[in-house]
Amino acid sequence: MVIIGAGGHAKVVISTLFELDFRIVGILDDDPNKWNQKVFNIPIIGPIELLKTGNYELGIVAIGDNRVRNEIVNKYENFCKWVSIIHPFSYVHPTVQIGEGSVVFAGVVIQPDVFIGKHVIINTSSSIDHDCKIEDFVHVAPGVHLAGGVFVGEGTLIGIGSSVIPYKRIGKWSIIGAGSVVINNIPDHVTVVGVPAKLIKQG
Repeated sequence: MVIIGAGGHAKVVISTLFELDFRIVGILDDDPNKWNQKVFNIPIIGPIELLKTGNYELGIVAIGDNRVRNEIVNKYENFCKWVSIIHPFSYVHPTVQIGEGSVVFAGVVIQPDVFIGKHVIINTSSSIDHDCKIEDFVHVAPGVHLAGGVFVGEGTLIGIGSSVIPYKRIGKWSIIGAGSVVINNIPDHVTVVGVPAKLIKQG
């Protein structure tokens, strides 16, 4: 297993992999100042381009930025198999579907018939209720609560401590600001914030 990214999010991914007894051979990161350093005693080997050597069978992109994660996956998707991980101190109902490269961290609760796409982050102590659909490259930040039947479009960030009431639809590549309460549908490519969440930026 190789880790892509050596930032703070990678620390949480690595600690989860330790709980699951994965063998991690190294970390790849494009910042040369990090090369030959270690994260939790795992060496940072060199740039992400090393994926192209074919030496790494399994990998996970441990980068919190949704757009960067998307770019890396699209560039290197043919060079290793992306692994999804679920922390043992989470609850995931057996009917839940989780795509490749996605991570579910400690304290998360995911209820029946939820669909989670590829390379999604379900962060610490968040909850996702029944029948939600979360598309690829979404980040559900720590302490977020999604009520039943919520749809979250590709690449969207739902900020820390936010809540979404039942059956609301959040568009793709949008940002829900920290602590927001979403009571209306949210379009694509916008930023909303507040209680209730209101538009502050388009595009």
